[in-house]
Amino acid sequence: MDADADRAVVARQLGRPPRAFGRVAVRCPFGCPAVTEQRPYDVAGEPFPTTYWLTCTHLVAALSRLEAAGGVERWSAAAAAEPNLARSRAEADEEQRALRLALAGGASGRDGGASLRLGVGGALRTGSLKCLHAHAAFALARPGYELGERILDEVEPLWPPRCCTSIGAVSTDATRLVRQEWEAGDRALEEEREDAARYARRHEQLEVVLAELPRRVGQTYTLAELAGAYAAAEPWAREAVADRAAGPGWPRDLTLVVAAAFHRYQRGASDYRA
Repeated sequence: MDADADRAVVARQLGRPPRAFGRVAVRCPFGCPAVTEQRPYDVAGEPFPTTYWLTCTHLVAALSRLEAAGGVERWSAAAAAEPNLARSRAEADEEQRALRLALAGGASGRDGGASLRLGVGGALRTGSLKCLHAHAAFALARPGYELGERILDEVEPLWPPRCCTSIGAVSTDATRLVRQEWEAGDRALEEEREDAARYARRHEQLEVVLAELPRRVGQTYTLAELAGAYAAAEPWAREAVADRAAGPGWPRDLTLVVAAAFHRYQRGASDYRA
Protein backbone atom coordinates (compact mmCIF):
# COMPACT_ATOMS: atom_id res chain seq x y z
CA MET A 1 0.00 0.00 0.00
CA ASP A 2 1.11 3.59 -0.55
CA ALA A 3 1.06 6.18 2.23
CA ASP A 4 -2.38 7.56 1.32
CA ALA A 5 -3.90 4.07 1.18
CA ASP A 6 -2.32 3.20 4.54
CA ARG A 7 -3.69 6.37 6.07
CA ALA A 8 -7.19 5.54 4.77
CA VAL A 9 -7.07 2.03 6.25
CA VAL A 10 -5.83 3.34 9.60
CA ALA A 11 -8.64 5.92 9.59
CA ARG A 12 -11.14 3.09 9.09
CA GLN A 13 -9.58 1.10 11.93
CA LEU A 14 -9.65 4.07 14.30
CA GLY A 15 -12.96 5.47 13.11
CA ARG A 16 -11.37 8.89 12.47
CA PRO A 17 -8.43 10.41 10.55
CA PRO A 18 -5.16 9.50 12.33
CA ARG A 19 -3.33 12.30 14.10
CA ALA A 20 0.49 12.64 13.94
CA PHE A 21 0.61 9.64 11.59
CA GLY A 22 4.09 8.81 10.33
CA ARG A 23 4.07 5.40 8.68
CA VAL A 24 2.92 1.82 9.12
CA ALA A 25 5.52 0.06 11.24
CA VAL A 26 3.97 -3.44 11.36
CA ARG A 27 1.45 -5.19 9.13
CA CYS A 28 -0.75 -8.15 9.98
CA PRO A 29 -0.47 -11.40 7.99
CA PHE A 30 -3.21 -10.06 5.68
CA GLY A 31 -1.20 -6.96 4.77
CA CYS A 32 -3.23 -4.40 6.73
CA PRO A 33 -1.70 -1.90 9.19
CA ALA A 34 -1.32 -3.36 12.69
CA VAL A 35 1.05 -0.84 14.31
CA THR A 36 1.76 2.72 13.19
CA GLU A 37 4.77 4.88 13.96
CA GLN A 38 3.59 8.26 15.20
CA ARG A 39 5.41 11.57 15.11
CA PRO A 40 5.94 13.21 18.51
CA TYR A 41 3.87 16.24 17.36
CA ASP A 42 0.96 16.70 15.01
CA VAL A 43 0.79 19.42 12.37
CA ALA A 44 -0.48 21.92 14.96
CA GLY A 45 2.44 21.21 17.31
CA GLU A 46 0.31 19.32 19.80
CA PRO A 47 2.20 16.42 21.46
CA PHE A 48 1.34 12.81 20.68
CA PRO A 49 2.70 10.74 23.58
CA THR A 50 2.74 7.27 21.99
CA THR A 51 5.34 6.46 19.33
CA TYR A 52 4.01 3.04 18.34
CA TRP A 53 0.23 2.89 18.11
CA LEU A 54 -1.74 -0.36 17.94
CA THR A 55 -4.42 -0.16 15.21
CA CYS A 56 -5.32 -3.83 14.48
CA THR A 57 -8.84 -4.09 15.86
CA HIS A 58 -8.34 -7.73 16.87
CA LEU A 59 -5.26 -6.88 18.95
CA VAL A 60 -6.82 -3.72 20.41
CA ALA A 61 -9.82 -5.74 21.62
CA ALA A 62 -7.63 -8.55 22.97
CA LEU A 63 -5.43 -6.14 24.95
CA SER A 64 -8.53 -4.35 26.26
CA ARG A 65 -9.79 -7.66 27.61
CA LEU A 66 -6.44 -8.23 29.35
CA GLU A 67 -6.66 -4.79 30.91
CA ALA A 68 -10.24 -5.40 31.99
CA ALA A 69 -9.04 -8.54 33.79
CA GLY A 70 -6.46 -6.57 35.80
CA GLY A 71 -3.61 -6.90 33.32
CA VAL A 72 -2.17 -3.43 33.89
CA GLU A 73 -1.79 -4.01 37.61
CA ARG A 74 -0.48 -7.57 37.15
CA TRP A 75 2.14 -6.67 34.55
CA SER A 76 3.16 -3.51 36.42
CA ALA A 77 3.87 -5.68 39.45
CA ALA A 78 5.76 -8.22 37.33
CA ALA A 79 7.87 -5.48 35.74
CA ALA A 80 8.80 -4.20 39.19
CA ALA A 81 9.51 -7.64 40.70
CA GLU A 82 11.41 -9.38 37.88
CA PRO A 83 14.84 -7.86 37.14
CA ASN A 84 14.87 -8.99 33.50
CA LEU A 85 11.50 -7.35 32.85
CA ALA A 86 12.54 -4.17 34.67
CA ARG A 87 15.70 -4.05 32.57
CA SER A 88 13.83 -4.61 29.31
CA ARG A 89 11.36 -1.86 30.19
CA ALA A 90 14.12 0.61 31.03
CA GLU A 91 15.95 -0.17 27.80
CA ALA A 92 12.77 0.22 25.76
CA ASP A 93 12.05 3.57 27.41
CA GLU A 94 15.50 4.84 26.49
CA GLU A 95 15.17 3.49 22.96
CA GLN A 96 11.85 5.27 22.52
CA ARG A 97 13.24 8.57 23.83
CA ALA A 98 16.07 8.42 21.31
CA LEU A 99 13.60 7.57 18.57
CA ARG A 100 11.30 10.45 19.50
CA LEU A 101 14.19 12.90 19.29
CA ALA A 102 15.04 11.60 15.84
CA LEU A 103 11.44 11.69 14.63
CA ALA A 104 10.96 15.24 15.93
CA GLY A 105 13.76 16.49 13.64
CA GLY A 106 14.53 19.40 15.92
CA ALA A 107 10.91 20.43 16.52
CA SER A 108 9.87 21.02 20.12
CA GLY A 109 6.11 21.49 19.72
CA ARG A 110 3.84 23.45 21.98
CA ASP A 111 5.12 21.67 25.08
CA GLY A 112 8.68 22.89 24.58
CA GLY A 113 9.98 19.38 23.97
CA ALA A 114 8.68 17.84 27.19
CA SER A 115 7.00 14.93 25.39
CA LEU A 116 10.28 13.95 23.76
CA ARG A 117 11.33 12.55 27.13
CA LEU A 118 8.40 10.11 27.33
CA GLY A 119 9.04 6.39 27.46
CA VAL A 120 6.80 3.58 26.25
CA GLY A 121 3.14 4.32 26.93
CA GLY A 122 3.90 7.96 27.70
CA ALA A 123 5.79 7.14 30.90
CA LEU A 124 8.22 9.62 32.43
CA ARG A 125 9.55 7.15 34.98
CA THR A 126 8.92 3.70 36.40
CA GLY A 127 5.56 2.87 37.93
CA SER A 128 2.31 1.69 36.39
CA LEU A 129 2.51 0.58 32.77
CA LYS A 130 -0.65 2.67 32.19
CA CYS A 131 -1.57 0.94 28.93
CA LEU A 132 -0.76 -2.58 27.72
CA HIS A 133 -1.52 -1.58 24.12
CA ALA A 134 1.56 0.65 23.90
CA HIS A 135 3.89 -2.04 25.24
CA ALA A 136 2.46 -4.63 22.85
CA ALA A 137 2.84 -2.22 19.93
CA PHE A 138 6.46 -1.49 20.86
CA ALA A 139 7.24 -5.21 21.03
CA LEU A 140 5.75 -5.79 17.58
CA ALA A 141 7.65 -2.85 16.09
CA ARG A 142 10.91 -3.53 17.95
CA PRO A 143 11.34 -7.30 18.36
CA GLY A 144 13.29 -8.24 21.46
CA TYR A 145 11.32 -6.14 23.96
CA GLU A 146 10.80 -8.88 26.53
CA LEU A 147 8.11 -7.23 28.64
CA GLY A 148 5.96 -6.43 25.61
CA GLU A 149 6.49 -9.89 24.13
CA ARG A 150 5.45 -11.51 27.41
CA ILE A 151 2.25 -9.46 27.35
CA LEU A 152 1.59 -10.50 23.75
CA ASP A 153 2.06 -14.15 24.74
CA GLU A 154 -1.30 -13.87 26.52
CA VAL A 155 -3.08 -13.02 23.27
CA GLU A 156 -4.37 -16.24 21.71
CA PRO A 157 -4.47 -16.26 18.79
CA LEU A 158 -2.11 -13.40 18.06
CA TRP A 159 -3.80 -12.84 14.69
CA PRO A 160 -7.42 -13.61 13.76
CA PRO A 161 -8.30 -16.31 11.19
CA ARG A 162 -9.37 -13.59 8.76
CA CYS A 163 -8.64 -9.89 8.45
CA CYS A 164 -10.56 -7.97 11.11
CA THR A 165 -10.24 -4.69 9.21
CA SER A 166 -12.25 -5.96 6.26
CA ILE A 167 -15.08 -7.49 8.30
CA GLY A 168 -18.49 -6.03 7.43
CA ALA A 169 -21.83 -7.63 8.17
CA VAL A 170 -21.47 -10.99 9.92
CA SER A 171 -23.42 -14.22 9.67
CA THR A 172 -26.75 -14.85 11.39
CA ASP A 173 -25.22 -17.27 13.90
CA ALA A 174 -22.37 -14.88 14.70
CA THR A 175 -24.83 -12.01 15.10
CA ARG A 176 -26.85 -14.05 17.58
CA LEU A 177 -23.73 -14.77 19.66
CA VAL A 178 -22.64 -11.15 19.57
CA ARG A 179 -26.08 -10.02 20.71
CA GLN A 180 -25.82 -12.40 23.66
CA GLU A 181 -22.49 -10.77 24.53
CA TRP A 182 -24.13 -7.34 24.37
CA GLU A 183 -26.96 -8.48 26.63
CA ALA A 184 -24.51 -9.92 29.17
CA GLY A 185 -22.57 -6.65 29.21
CA ASP A 186 -25.71 -4.59 29.75
CA ARG A 187 -26.87 -6.92 32.53
CA ALA A 188 -23.47 -6.73 34.27
CA LEU A 189 -23.54 -2.94 34.08
CA GLU A 190 -27.00 -2.78 35.64
CA GLU A 191 -25.85 -5.04 38.47
CA GLU A 192 -23.55 -2.19 39.59
CA ARG A 193 -26.51 -0.13 40.84
CA GLU A 194 -25.64 -0.74 44.51
CA ASP A 195 -22.34 1.09 44.02
CA ALA A 196 -23.76 4.48 43.10
CA ALA A 197 -20.45 6.15 42.25
CA ARG A 198 -19.23 3.31 40.05
CA TYR A 199 -22.64 3.01 38.38
CA ALA A 200 -22.68 6.73 37.57
CA ARG A 201 -19.14 6.57 36.19
CA ARG A 202 -19.96 3.64 33.92
CA HIS A 203 -23.11 5.33 32.67
CA GLU A 204 -21.17 8.45 31.81
CA GLN A 205 -18.84 6.30 29.71
CA LEU A 206 -21.83 4.48 28.21
CA GLU A 207 -23.32 7.79 27.09
CA VAL A 208 -20.05 8.74 25.42
CA VAL A 209 -20.03 5.52 23.38
CA LEU A 210 -23.73 5.85 22.54
CA ALA A 211 -23.15 9.42 21.33
CA GLU A 212 -20.41 8.18 18.98
CA LEU A 213 -22.39 5.30 17.49
CA PRO A 214 -24.53 7.32 15.01
CA ARG A 215 -21.36 8.74 13.51
CA ARG A 216 -19.50 5.42 13.48
CA VAL A 217 -22.35 3.16 12.36
CA GLY A 218 -24.98 5.51 10.97
CA GLN A 219 -28.66 5.71 11.74
CA THR A 220 -29.79 3.11 9.19
CA TYR A 221 -28.33 -0.35 9.83
CA THR A 222 -29.16 -4.01 10.29
CA LEU A 223 -28.24 -6.15 13.27
CA ALA A 224 -25.62 -7.96 11.16
CA GLU A 225 -24.05 -4.65 10.14
CA LEU A 226 -24.02 -3.50 13.75
CA ALA A 227 -22.39 -6.78 14.81
CA GLY A 228 -19.73 -6.23 12.13
CA ALA A 229 -19.07 -2.72 13.46
CA TYR A 230 -18.71 -4.11 16.99
CA ALA A 231 -15.56 -6.00 15.96
CA ALA A 232 -13.83 -2.68 15.26
CA ALA A 233 -15.32 -0.60 18.08
CA GLU A 234 -12.64 -0.87 20.77
CA PRO A 235 -10.15 1.66 19.29
CA TRP A 236 -12.57 4.53 18.78
CA ALA A 237 -14.45 3.80 22.01
CA ARG A 238 -11.17 3.79 23.94
CA GLU A 239 -10.22 7.16 22.53
CA ALA A 240 -13.66 8.70 23.06
CA VAL A 241 -13.89 7.58 26.69
CA ALA A 242 -10.29 8.62 27.40
CA ASP A 243 -11.06 12.10 26.06
CA ARG A 244 -14.45 12.66 27.66
CA ALA A 245 -15.14 10.29 30.54
CA ALA A 246 -11.90 8.90 31.90
CA GLY A 247 -12.10 7.97 35.55
CA PRO A 248 -10.39 5.61 38.00
CA GLY A 249 -9.87 2.21 36.38
CA TRP A 250 -11.83 3.13 33.23
CA PRO A 251 -9.88 0.79 30.88
CA ARG A 252 -11.03 -2.20 32.95
CA ASP A 253 -14.66 -1.27 32.31
CA LEU A 254 -14.37 -0.49 28.61
CA THR A 255 -15.28 -3.91 27.16
CA LEU A 256 -18.42 -4.10 29.30
CA VAL A 257 -19.41 -0.48 28.54
CA VAL A 258 -19.03 -0.99 24.77
CA ALA A 259 -21.12 -4.18 24.89
CA ALA A 260 -23.85 -2.40 26.85
CA ALA A 261 -23.84 0.53 24.41
CA PHE A 262 -24.28 -1.78 21.42
CA HIS A 263 -27.02 -3.64 23.28
CA ARG A 264 -28.99 -0.41 23.55
CA TYR A 265 -28.17 0.88 20.08
CA GLN A 266 -29.39 -2.33 18.44
CA ARG A 267 -32.97 -1.26 19.14
CA GLY A 268 -32.67 1.14 16.21
CA ALA A 269 -31.73 -1.63 13.73
CA SER A 270 -34.12 -2.03 10.80
CA ASP A 271 -34.57 -5.74 11.60
CA TYR A 272 -34.54 -5.49 15.41
CA ARG A 273 -36.68 -7.94 17.33
CA ALA A 274 -36.53 -8.13 21.12
